[in-house]
Amino acid sequence: MPSEAQTSGAAEGPAALALEALRSRVESFRSATAVAQEEIRTFAAQSRGVNEFRADEALMELGPFATGRIDPERFGTLLGNADALTPETLEILGQAEAVLKEFSAGDDLYHVELEPGGDLRDAVKDALEEVGRVFGAARAVELARSGRFDPDEHMSLLGSLPFRKWNRAERQMAPPLVVELGAEDLFPVGLGEFLDGAVKIVLIVQGHTTPAPLARLITPGTFVMQTAAAAELEALAASRHPGVGLLFDEERAEQARFVHDPDQGDAPWKRLRVEHMPEQADVGRGRRAPAWLEELTHLQTLAKAPLSLVGVTPEEGSVEKEESKPVDQLAAWLLSQTAEL
Repeated sequence: MPSEAQTSGAAEGPAALALEALRSRVESFRSATAVAQEEIRTFAAQSRGVNEFRADEALMELGPFATGRIDPERFGTLLGNADALTPETLEILGQAEAVLKEFSAGDDLYHVELEPGGDLRDAVKDALEEVGRVFGAARAVELARSGRFDPDEHMSLLGSLPFRKWNRAERQMAPPLVVELGAEDLFPVGLGEFLDGAVKIVLIVQGHTTPAPLARLITPGTFVMQTAAAAELEALAASRHPGVGLLFDEERAEQARFVHDPDQGDAPWKRLRVEHMPEQADVGRGRRAPAWLEELTHLQTLAKAPLSLVGVTPEEGSVEKEESKPVDQLAAWLLSQTAEL
């Protein structure tokens, strides 16, 4: 993994709380890898037993002529059936079993710390590529068991497997990923390419952020949340949709807190529950409107119910004017700040 990000040892503090909230997803992945590991071990052990029997049988049939000249195990597989695997195949199974064993215990593979100045998108890409070793190993086993494993073509499967090469089933099995980073390195838009299947990503941010950095990731089929309570991440873990969560290191008035749950309805305002919307944010002073203003406007627009549902027509305009008041306040505050410069 690049120097800008590293998997950590035992998670502590907010990271440990986040992993605990996501425990069901971690255990599901860990259980699946442990079962696969045991199946490979049992299959290989049974095959080795068959090979040993074939080898003894071959020695008896060949007699003294074979001693020192012929590998009885290899010769035995030629005389046997598909139950006896070649030494090359058994080697592939052994390597795959070792890969799966790494992922059957410990949380460090699901926890990444982004070094200051690191690239969030690349860190997540590398971490998921490491997880992809499990799926690559599983593919290698299937090819080896069916006699279709070609070392020149398939040996790379026993290394890392990029997320873009994961199939639908593998994306549904993905374990969660917890990333710790500083607020200055929080650029989450690039994470959109990984929000597929059942991928869950939690960002633990230290320091002040813009009000709604995850607002741009809200799409109809993606679970998105910003919260200061780690326990609320259980909803992210339970969702059948891909999702991303932002866990603030503390609750601040200038940071929005919301949950976008795709299962809550067919319209944005039904799916989005805003628990706290800042009226003003003490960040981003400058001559041009800062990006966070657009994030908040986007969040407010998604959360706004149609006027017809509150009993007021657009012609009456009173409610529409009142509902747009927070945006107007933000714009007025921004203008007052820039006028001072």
